[in-house]
Amino acid sequence: MNYEFKSVLFLGIGGISMHQLALAFKSMGVKVFGYDLHKSKYTKICEDNGIKVVHKFDKDICDVDLCVKTGAVNNSKFLNHLKIVGCPIIDRAEVLGWLCSKFKKVIAVAGTHGKSTTASLIYEILRVAGKKVSSHIGAEVFAPRFVLSDDYLVVEACEYNKSFLSLFPHISVITNVEREHMDCYDNLFNLQNAFWTFLRRGKERFVFLDNSTSFLKRYKNINFVGLTDLKFSTKLKGEHNMKNISLAVAVCKSLGVDDEIIKKGIKSFGGIPRRYECIGKFNNEKVFIDYAHHPTEIKAFIETFNQEFKHNQIIFQPHTYSRTKNFFNDFILVLSRVENLIIYKEYSAREKEIVGATAKDLFLEIKKYNPNVIYCENYKSVLKNIKPNHTLAFVGAGDINLVAEKTIK
Repeated sequence: MNYEFKSVLFLGIGGISMHQLALAFKSMGVKVFGYDLHKSKYTKICEDNGIKVVHKFDKDICDVDLCVKTGAVNNSKFLNHLKIVGCPIIDRAEVLGWLCSKFKKVIAVAGTHGKSTTASLIYEILRVAGKKVSSHIGAEVFAPRFVLSDDYLVVEACEYNKSFLSLFPHISVITNVEREHMDCYDNLFNLQNAFWTFLRRGKERFVFLDNSTSFLKRYKNINFVGLTDLKFSTKLKGEHNMKNISLAVAVCKSLGVDDEIIKKGIKSFGGIPRRYECIGKFNNEKVFIDYAHHPTEIKAFIETFNQEFKHNQIIFQPHTYSRTKNFFNDFILVLSRVENLIIYKEYSAREKEIVGATAKDLFLEIKKYNPNVIYCENYKSVLKNIKPNHTLAFVGAGDINLVAEKTIK
């Protein structure tokens, strides 16, 4: 692909990754246009930086040298028109891979769980250490920084659609590997093979060693990491975050960061939004939101939540039909043990409904084991079923956080 161009159109510019990439191109002097179906804070950020953003088909912004699209944009008037006029159309991941090549050292963090937190920790420690470091992370952690003159780039490497195979990092990191995105991988072997392919791209390789990553022990030249001996203070909670911290410590030590600086970075890191985040109160009781949407993540959240709050209620929203179908029994096993549980209508994302894989289906099965479970399809129904004197947690990767925000208001 020839990257000599003067204008770029981003389809799906409202995404957290896409808007950062658009801003990076804008900083390079490229004329940038964008489309997204909905207005959002990210589209506003782009507009505030001089990028024209539209929310319906506009032929006037299609006279560009290149189009970048997300996986969520597959069939639109824009794509049809751009194909007719012969404009090159490439995926977001390929562009990210090219931009990564502009940095001296790229640290790419992959994994089924914990990659956003681990990548953010590494970024924060390097920032505290005074390094010139940029980030590209799929969670809203801080004001985005993507400066091509920086020495380091910390990037979250997503396995969905094998997009992380577009990266060639100096350091590759894996937090864990579990069955996920089975709509993209036929089986666990193919998923594991993709992770190994990603890992070997790095000149240095770091893996947290547990049962999920033990398949990598047959390979050489891997730094397997356990829980760190470093004594530190942190705002993060849960055993899973101790693993994330341990990986961040190992990576930053390999980059020559002093132990005392590492401890300062860990202490200053306040976590990331929608990860065990308290957003306010309802009826004088705390309200939390958490991004957990995989059974393992939900289990870890519930364990930590139960330890801190004995009287609690969880409102869970399934994310995508395919995930609900693939992990149906696992969801039942984890969620049927929650004493006070509300199942909220699923967030379908990019998918069409799959028979037997809706939130209602999940609710009906859980009800066989937990007769107290409640099903809700709207905010008013949730409000009516909130138990008094209980700490609340709204859990899921969809728009359940909006329900939480309406609740505290």
